[in-house]
Amino acid sequence: MLAEGGRTGKAAAGEAGIRGASLFGVLISLVFLAVAARFFQLQVLEHDKFAEETLRQVFGVQREPERRGSIVDARGRVLASSVAIRACALDPKILLETEGADPARLFAELGETLNLSTAERENLLRGLDKRRRVAGKDGIVEEPVRFVWVKRRLSEEEWGKLSAAVDAARAEASRAWRNLRLWSRKLGEFKVADNREGQQLAREAIAGWRKTALRAQGRFAGVLFPPAYRRVYPQGEAAAHVLGFVDLDGRGLEGVEKLCQAFLEGRPLERIVARDARSRVISSLAEDSRIPDGLTVELTIDSAVQAMVEEELRLGMEKLKRESPEATGHAVVMDPFTGGILALANHPTFDPNSPGDFPARNRRNDAVATVQEPGSTFKPLLLSASIEEKLADFGEEMDCSTFRMDNGRVIKDIHPYGRMPLLMALTKSSNPAMVRVAQRLGPDRMREYVLKYGFGEKTGSLLPGEVGGRVTAAGKWSSYTMGSVPMGYEINVTTLQMAAAYSVIANGGTLPRPYLVAAVRDASGRTSLRRDPEMRRRVISPETAALMRMALRKVITDGTGRRANLAEYELGGKTGTAEMVANAAERAAGVGPYSKTRHTANFVALAPWDKPLAVICVSIRDTKKYGGEASSPVGGAIARRILAYFGLPAGTGVPVGALAGSPAGIEPDSPSPVYTVGAPDDDNRLADEIDPRLWEEWVEDDGALG
Repeated sequence: MLAEGGRTGKAAAGEAGIRGASLFGVLISLVFLAVAARFFQLQVLEHDKFAEETLRQVFGVQREPERRGSIVDARGRVLASSVAIRACALDPKILLETEGADPARLFAELGETLNLSTAERENLLRGLDKRRRVAGKDGIVEEPVRFVWVKRRLSEEEWGKLSAAVDAARAEASRAWRNLRLWSRKLGEFKVADNREGQQLAREAIAGWRKTALRAQGRFAGVLFPPAYRRVYPQGEAAAHVLGFVDLDGRGLEGVEKLCQAFLEGRPLERIVARDARSRVISSLAEDSRIPDGLTVELTIDSAVQAMVEEELRLGMEKLKRESPEATGHAVVMDPFTGGILALANHPTFDPNSPGDFPARNRRNDAVATVQEPGSTFKPLLLSASIEEKLADFGEEMDCSTFRMDNGRVIKDIHPYGRMPLLMALTKSSNPAMVRVAQRLGPDRMREYVLKYGFGEKTGSLLPGEVGGRVTAAGKWSSYTMGSVPMGYEINVTTLQMAAAYSVIANGGTLPRPYLVAAVRDASGRTSLRRDPEMRRRVISPETAALMRMALRKVITDGTGRRANLAEYELGGKTGTAEMVANAAERAAGVGPYSKTRHTANFVALAPWDKPLAVICVSIRDTKKYGGEASSPVGGAIARRILAYFGLPAGTGVPVGALAGSPAGIEPDSPSPVYTVGAPDDDNRLADEIDPRLWEEWVEDDGALG
């Protein structure tokens, strides 16, 4: 019985062992099946998803900033360029995820080392709180942003101090990690030797070196030194209003910088990089082969002419400011045969290297953004229309006495005249004569010629801030308009518009489209874009233009432009003085609609008169002087210098009567006298006659008068 029972127990135990082994085998099989299923899921079903996630975490695209293209003048002189600078930035993600990093300690050290301003410190703090939305394995997640500026421009001293501190911290961290690994190996050796005292010593050393490594590693965690560029204008204030300036990110805000933003901005370089677990770049896998630099923009501006214009304008303004401290001025020099702007200057001005250091008023480009009534400089334009329509002749006798229009308005001269040839009436700038002649055109033709000369619309220069001026609408063209426009009132123009209009007379009768950008070139110097001169339309015939040029020469020798008369070169031109609209203080004192003491003094010159190389327009606002006193000396000084620069021999101008077929009333000139002082200005400014209804309409038209 015992033997049988023993055999039965052994059989039962054997069966239990078999069942246990079978169960274990089943469990192992299930585990392997589960692992295989998971492996299949990861490697087959979800392979693309996890491969993409791995690539996103390990590989990335690193961008490096582009270099903005240069701006050069017509002779290739650099007016604006970008230079590499030292800069410091921060990767908040690395800072927040690096073990041992302390943002407060880092910000304190950066603030002290780089002399950070309050605004820069606040920008750093805000950067830690910013988040960006990115695609993760569980959908869209938020993570810290990857880039915040610390300081965009480091001085050499700041760069030296910070880079030395960063290098020292990285060297200390590397040394600490190396020692930690060394003691880790010793710990293993001590364990094999069962050296408990050595093990304790090794553990303490490992802990100490780990603490040191983490502290050094986190000291400047996330600090970057990205490549950066600064926009520089090597000629300082020269052509400031033409060039404009850029913001901190290198985007154009004004002038050509804004106009040509699409050409000047480069394309950031991109390269594929591999990153470690702390998102640090460990290798570059693919480089971007594109050229990152922006294109080079070539202007019509000649920086030598620009410098001459700016200097003469500044000297003239310094004289005027002694009694007119609020006076401002601007000047334009244009090639009348192409429309190319050779110089454009404003006073006061600013330095585009530091535009924020100057008042906003200094940055305003008055030559294109401010409108004014041209005064007597408008008279030759409508006179040319009357001659073109064969409604007037320079040889006819004109009644220059005071007269009353049908609407009751009195037209008179400040310096009254009797009868004289039309040529002399223009020379003396007689209001009654110019209004009588212009009346012959009638309202429709008068307005048609005003528009044909380009007034009431932008010139097409594309300069930021340019305005089109104001011409009275056809439906509101009244009898008062017929008396005002011939004298240069009830019309708002820019100085650039006047330069284009006088180019019609200078070049033989066609209206050019002013332009500044001559060409755009790539890094190899090849032309990507070229702007060809454009003539918009014919306004007057070559014969009429020739007559007007001779008449404008007479204005310089015998009329209101005598202060622009030169011994070296023979100029043609016209002065103009317009009272400025009374300001609030003057209106409160009962003065209006026009000021009695504040003028806009204008002067336009053809240099030289017979075959003009340039049209020169000078406008000085808010001065007590008249056009002949304030602006014509500046225009004459500019003409003298630029004609010499162009290589025109002195004394080679053609005398007024030398052209065949001189009209009646124009006699050959004797050698032109040179006037430097004296000579009263006979601009015959508008007195008090103006339609009060028109005044109310203008003051309601916000910005109509600039």
